[in-house]
Amino acid sequence: MQAIDIKKLNFNYGKIKVFDNFNLTISEGCFVTILGKNGSGKTTLVNILAKRLNFKGEILFFGDSLNKKIAFIFDDMDEYETSDKVIDVLAGVIKGKNKKEKIIDVALEFGFLDFLNDDFNSLPLEKKKLIILGKALIQKPKILIIDNLFEDMDKDLKGIILKKLKKYMKGMTIVNFSNDVEEALFSDMVVIIGDGKILLKGSKRKVFENETFFESYDLELPFVVNLSNKLKFYDLVDKVYFDEAKLVDDLWG
Repeated sequence: MQAIDIKKLNFNYGKIKVFDNFNLTISEGCFVTILGKNGSGKTTLVNILAKRLNFKGEILFFGDSLNKKIAFIFDDMDEYETSDKVIDVLAGVIKGKNKKEKIIDVALEFGFLDFLNDDFNSLPLEKKKLIILGKALIQKPKILIIDNLFEDMDKDLKGIILKKLKKYMKGMTIVNFSNDVEEALFSDMVVIIGDGKILLKGSKRKVFENETFFESYDLELPFVVNLSNKLKFYDLVDKVYFDEAKLVDDLWG
């Protein structure tokens, strides 16, 4: 089933056309990374999906035009400022019993258990981002849409969190909008947008094998993909790798 179906989307900022008959389908249970340069329309598309902007066309979620069980994490961190304690921020979105257990589970998983009794506003940006992610996940949405949450996050921490998010999905559909091509290594499908349309779409293997596109679009391949392509040229490996540890193991194993 299609979790998201965007049909003939048109949107302008004044006389500037952002999307022109834009179409995109995302399957249920898929982890998708949507990439694009600054100004390609990523944040605009997030706001359109959240019904914050008026548009022409049709957007369906599981075949329905209503936003059902969808959580958004927006790019503007100022939206989340609050003087509440972290535990109260999380408890406020939980329905039913066992609130404390649910909060502890997500706090343990994403590394902010020691901050539950701190004021949210007093925390460093990186911790705030993890708490915002935890707040979205604790609601168990069917679709999670993320806009540049991992920007400026420590590279190693980013990798850890994306791996955990991948494991935490359990059938959830995740759409991660990002400027960082490295984040796409953790997804099932990659979509690159620009000029109001889809420039490239497919599995990460299919997308990252298209070196010509990346060169022409002036976009860098992920480091491990670029490295394994060079090693393939010298017959040192026979495939494209998406995990540096796996590449090292195969080279020296």
